[in-house]
Amino acid sequence: MQETRSKIPRAQGVIPPDDMRQAVGALVSEVGERKTLERLDTNRMTLARLIGGLPVQKGTLAHIREQLQATAPKGANNEAA
Repeated sequence: MQETRSKIPRAQGVIPPDDMRQAVGALVSEVGERKTLERLDTNRMTLARLIGGLPVQKGTLAHIREQLQATAPKGANNEAA
């Protein structure tokens, strides 16, 4: 996956891809904010930055991606076959 660097002056990190933003937003809609924070093992500011499409650190993006895959329903096709 190609990561997009932020175009915001002096911002560090990468912009979360749209599919990740949608997945996190869907998780919040499904289980609520508090449960999402617990499942993704992150804080509220990071969650807001992800959903809002603001830059986050590469390591944070990788951590959230792993947590999303770990919490995905067993029947979901989140990984290539």
